Amino acid sequence: MKKLSSNTDLYNYLLHLADLLADSGSPALAESVRFAARQATGLSTEFLGESRIALRRVLDTEGGALQTPERAELEGVISQVETSLRR
Repeated sequence: MKKLSSNTDLYNYLLHLADLLADSGSPALAESVRFAARQATGLSTEFLGESRIALRRVLDTEGGALQTPERAELEGVISQVETSLRR
């Protein structure tokens, strides 16, 4: 599982995921993830909240765009974001 140690790590993960989604033919999902990444310049809670929304949307609707390891990594990242939001 990808361990996030900062908002910068989350930002980089979001950009990587957006590229994967775009390359897999899911441009709308890629754009929603990029939108969340752009929130990194704002408040930390807003960035985490937008990231959680976008990542959950990907998890619920990616329809095979991600392979099993990528999907497992996504689930781990969502868990970490949710933990951060609860703090």
